[in-house]
This record gives sequence, structure tokens and C-alpha cells, in this order.
Amino acid sequence: MEESGLSGELLDASWRIVYISSEEAHIVGVPPAEVDRFYGKSLVARQIEDPDVWGITEESSGTWWRQNVPIMRHYLEPGDELFDEVFGPLREAATRVEPGELRRAWSTTHEFPDLEGLRVSVLGDVTFLDMRINSDDGEFIGVLRLSRAALPDSLMARLSRGDRGMYERMDRVREPARRAASILFADLESSGELSRRLSSRGYFELIRGLTDLIDSQVIARGGIVGKHAGDGASALFLVDDAGSESTAARAAIEAGRTIRDQAAELCDPELQIAINVGAHWGATLMVGQVATGGRLEVTALGDEVNEAARIEGAASGGALLGSKAVIERLEPDDAQALALEPDSLSYRTVADLAGAGEKAARDAGSIAVAEL
Repeated sequence: MEESGLSGELLDASWRIVYISSEEAHIVGVPPAEVDRFYGKSLVARQIEDPDVWGITEESSGTWWRQNVPIMRHYLEPGDELFDEVFGPLREAATRVEPGELRRAWSTTHEFPDLEGLRVSVLGDVTFLDMRINSDDGEFIGVLRLSRAALPDSLMARLSRGDRGMYERMDRVREPARRAASILFADLESSGELSRRLSSRGYFELIRGLTDLIDSQVIARGGIVGKHAGDGASALFLVDDAGSESTAARAAIEAGRTIRDQAAELCDPELQIAINVGAHWGATLMVGQVATGGRLEVTALGDEVNEAARIEGAASGGALLGSKAVIERLEPDDAQALALEPDSLSYRTVADLAGAGEKAARDAGSIAVAEL
């Protein structure tokens, strides 16, 4: 199970937990080193005693009871030493359950409620496939329980097309916290005019190509793709992932340059499309996951995020504007790799740029930027 990255657990012949895989521990929000505190408990006791970790809806609890307790009663009789331990306060109800049909395997679907304080990282349905384990002599020795999101494999395969490395980076910031990062914003210039000049399908293909270009360059440099809004997008390059402030700053500038330079290849050269890019630095951004029924994304909040958007908004003609804050994070080796000499650069404030509108001047007017 560990080698295969499977989520699941093992029960002994008395239906007590003896093993929880690290993947399942991760899903329910328990450090793998701490899962042994659940060992020796039955599934009934675990749900009653640890609802903040394992709590499921009342309807799901009833379904589980009807499907599993008749099977358990084949191996547990009232008066047995472990009967009371396994069923706890529900032992009288379990006594009234008649042993049911023996099965080699059976499945149950649980719904985890969207409750504050419930640490499980999935909302909605989770399916458990339970399989009886026998010894080579045919003696019942336990149960293997494998869990998975209650989605068809065809849909799971579609969802898994995303980049695993970026998903892992997103997962590491599931809990909101202060984090340092370089910030990137990119946007298609004169998108309204382009949408009128192109057919609806042609414009769709352009935006799809631009989205793929932005995402691929961010992912290739260890970043996290942020929000997509129409013809633009944002991204973060966290110091925690990059290893240093300099590496994070370099990644944002490299990604921005490639996006800007390769944008012209997305459609007919006669259209002369341009991508404007802004790069900025955030030392204390609040970064965390936003997970709902319709999306899973990483969001960053802080003044610097708004400033980065205004820096990009002040760029024009396919320019990449980098703030002094992000440029001066570069160590000599990274600056050299970018063919930059930070100590020799001259800056202008955003308010002095020809493309700066009212919002840019208001929110980021005093920020010094250089064209990169």
C-alpha cells in the first residue's frame, strides 16, 4: 500500500485498526507519525471518539452500520471478550443485529460533512472497498479497506492530467500562513479588439493557448498557478519551494520573459498580440488553499498582490515590468543568468509610466519598476 501510494487501512480479525496508510493519514489531516494513537480501536469507537478526524454524516453512519455490522456479527458474539470493546456504547444495538451473508468483498460510500473543525481534506463522497483477508489455511485474519474519492476512474484520469509537482506544492499550503514569494501577473493586451477581429472559435483557441503557455512556464519553474481571469493569469513562486528568495525572484522573471516572448507564436503574426507582465515581491503574503465544491486553488492575499496587478496593468506593448523589490532579491549568480545588473538598473515609478491608469497610480504609484 505504501509503495503504491494507496489510501486505506487494515483491521484485525476482531475488527480493530492495526494499520493506516500514510496517504489516508494525509487525507484526514493526521501526521503519519501520530496514526498509531488510533491503533487498537474499532471503526465504531474511532468515529465516536474522534469525530473531528473521522466524522461522517448521520446517513452515512446508518448505511455503514446496516452493511457492516451483520458481517461483523459472524465473528463477534455477545459475551465475547472483545464484543463490548468493539461496539462500545452501541453494544446493545449490535446484539440485536442478526449475522448476515458472508462476503469476500463489499463497498460502502461515506459522506464527510462540510463542518468547521473536521480536518479531512475531502468534501463529499468517499468509497471504501472492504476485502476479507484469510490465511493460507482459510482462517479469517482481518480486513483490507481501500478508500478513494467516489468518482469514476474515467473522470479521475481526466483530473490527473495536471502536473503532480504543482499539486503537491498546492497541497503543502493547504493551511493559510504567512509566506514569502515572488508574484507574477500576465495579461493579453487589447483583448477586446482581438476578440472582435477573430472568430469566437479563433479567440477561444488563442485564450486556450495563452493559458497553456502561462501554466506550463510557471510549472516548469516550480511555481503555483493562481487565478485565471479571462485573458490573464497570476502565479506565485514561494521561497519555501524555491529554496531562496533569489531563486524565487529569478523564477518569476524567467517565466515572465518566456510568456512575453512566446506569445507572438500563438496566432497569426499579423495580429501582433502582446502579453504584458508584472513581477513583484511579497514578504508576508497570506497564502493558502481555497477548496470548494467547484474549485481547488491557492490564493494569496496582501497589499503586494494588488500592487503586482497594478504593475502589470501599467505595462504596455508587451513589456515585462519588475519591481525593485523583486529585482533586488537576486543574488549575483541568478542575476547573471538573467543577464541583469541590478546595481546598474534605473527605475521609474509606476505613476510616471505612460500606461499607468488611475488605479495603478492610486494603488502602486510610488513603486519603482524597471523594464526587463
